[in-house]
Amino acid sequence: MFKKYLINGLILLPFIWLSTGLLILRNGDKTMVAMVIISLITTLLVYGLTTLKTNISTNKLLWLLCVICGYFLFSYYYHGLSSREIRAFIAATLFLAVFPSSLLTRKMVIIFTITSAGISFCYAFYFTFYLGLGRSWPLNPIPYGTMQAGISIMTLSLCLTSINNKEKVVTFLAFLLSSYGLIMSESRGVWLGFIFALTVIFVVFITTKKIKITWRSVVIAIILIGGVSIISKPLISQRLSQTHQEYSDIKSGDLNTSIGLRLQMWQSAPMLIEHHELLGQGNQYLTSLDNLYHQGRISKSLYEAQPPHFHNQYVDYMVKKGIVGLILLLCLLILPLRLLKNASTLQRYITISLVSLFAVASLTDVPLNHGQTIFMYIFWLGCFTTTSNNEHADND
Repeated sequence: MFKKYLINGLILLPFIWLSTGLLILRNGDKTMVAMVIISLITTLLVYGLTTLKTNISTNKLLWLLCVICGYFLFSYYYHGLSSREIRAFIAATLFLAVFPSSLLTRKMVIIFTITSAGISFCYAFYFTFYLGLGRSWPLNPIPYGTMQAGISIMTLSLCLTSINNKEKVVTFLAFLLSSYGLIMSESRGVWLGFIFALTVIFVVFITTKKIKITWRSVVIAIILIGGVSIISKPLISQRLSQTHQEYSDIKSGDLNTSIGLRLQMWQSAPMLIEHHELLGQGNQYLTSLDNLYHQGRISKSLYEAQPPHFHNQYVDYMVKKGIVGLILLLCLLILPLRLLKNASTLQRYITISLVSLFAVASLTDVPLNHGQTIFMYIFWLGCFTTTSNNEHADND
């Protein structure tokens, strides 16, 4: 029995790390590669090539990821690309290729998401309030906020598809914890994606006839959510006030604000894309940005910012990876939704909400450039939601 738990633990190591170390350590995405290698070797020793053959023949998302990795490698050698981004995609694809998805049961999903909710809340609370640093965290609060939003909508999905009262309570409390952690991140773009994802879950929920709710549950939920909202009011009000001030500055012509710089980045994109529409510019876009400045076509503030990305996933892919990259990005967002035919209710909730979150969050950030969020997206949508209904029995 101990041997079985040890083997399963080694195979699930990337999910364990996704729920713990990746939420704490600055270079946790690099360590994830080692976790994937350990899991991969263990899986091959125990299952041989069985799971690899099964996944290749049944998981269409795996084929898309292989194409993406191939194109990214080509781009890396052709005109340069982020090694961290490529490393995360390749590691996640290899893990998806051999992972025996039957190990990722509903019980394991609950354990991983609740653990993630607790750790991410403690991390945010420690730096925001205990140390008084606000959102000046060691880890970038924007991708971290995306992680928290993903955890939150997954725990809510578990809560809505459960018929076990204890499980409902625990997962709903985890939802509240991770939601408040997200608020502490003060990531406005992620807030927008989170609200959109919650709206999508609500629409799917009320149109799913199999699920029943009681007035008692509704009243308790309203009280708890209301309590979190009251506690969160100072943070939200402060961020909204800052946003209003930035909007006023932009109207008066001052674009040297957080939002203003983003607008300048997006305005520069058509100029950077010129003559590089198909394959993009890779890391060479910085040289083009310098040229645009010396030609007087962009501002000094944008030139001095030397943006590592364009705070918009679609624009960023278009500039760096061209039309081909943008098409692959859209496929990565759309394909999981097209694989829901035989999915369980829980799988549907998680797939639709995660895709909604990442699609909207991509309007103001680049979640598929960061190692943490790349692993979250591919692991959950690739290993859990694209497998058969029988392997992940719901309580719905």
